Amino acid sequence: MAETKTTQQQVREQYKVAENTFQNAVSAWNDLALATVELSLDLAEKNLRYAQEARGQFDRALQESLASYRRIQAESLKAWQGYVQSANEIVNRSH
Repeated sequence: MAETKTTQQQVREQYKVAENTFQNAVSAWNDLALATVELSLDLAEKNLRYAQEARGQFDRALQESLASYRRIQAESLKAWQGYVQSANEIVNRSH
């Protein structure tokens, strides 16, 4: 009976070691999963913030470009009107 008890004790000890190893592995996987989720969420937040900032910069650049285009168009129209008016004056003087 003593040998059986010793064998049972050895089996219990082996099960306890296996249980501790498994618990450590599960704990490590949980820590890894938590760190991965936190990192993923941080990266998603940073990407969202970057996209919003880039969108804002794009919108500002577009507005500035459109304002410049309108200004150039207005100045060009005035120049053409002046040219046509000068040409009309020359034509009217020659008649």
